[in-house]
Amino acid sequence: MSSAFRPNANALRNHALQFATIAHGNQVRKGNEHVPYIFHCVDVANEVIYYSGLPVPELEKASVIAILHDTVEDTAVTIEIIRQQFGDEVADGVAALSKNATIVEHNEHSKLQQLMENIKRIKASPRYVPVVKLGDRVSNLKIFPAMWGREKVRNYLNESAVIAQELGDASEGLHARLLSRIADARVMLSLLP
Repeated sequence: MSSAFRPNANALRNHALQFATIAHGNQVRKGNEHVPYIFHCVDVANEVIYYSGLPVPELEKASVIAILHDTVEDTAVTIEIIRQQFGDEVADGVAALSKNATIVEHNEHSKLQQLMENIKRIKASPRYVPVVKLGDRVSNLKIFPAMWGREKVRNYLNESAVIAQELGDASEGLHARLLSRIADARVMLSLLP
């Protein structure tokens, strides 16, 4: 048998992918109903794997957290289930990335409050957690939901700039990718009638 054959090398990532695929079920991307939601989770993991610059030991945790990052926020999965299936480090990372359900977003002030509370939690976490947040925002800026108006896009870009400023030190590569996406989106927004 070849020493390169390691059937369990990606066992944790594969388990996370299967788990998240089942958890997200028939969910689709907002405004892009033909795209299964799990594709976003995989895209975030790819951003982390290819652009974060994390050392290999942190990369597996970060990629698993990336795959699972929206399961608690967007599905019936709880942090306790994540903890049982994937352990404390992954569960704590997913928890840090999940919105605080006690803050209701009904206006821009409450959205900013939610964002700053999230950033505070994320900054208190190991480096691989803010890296996942950066990868998530890079992925989200690839295409905006068709139903978003100009003002919503502008506000989202402003939030993205705050994330880049507050968490950018976690990954030079993802920080640069996020700043580039923000700049590109602002150019496109300026060209719209």
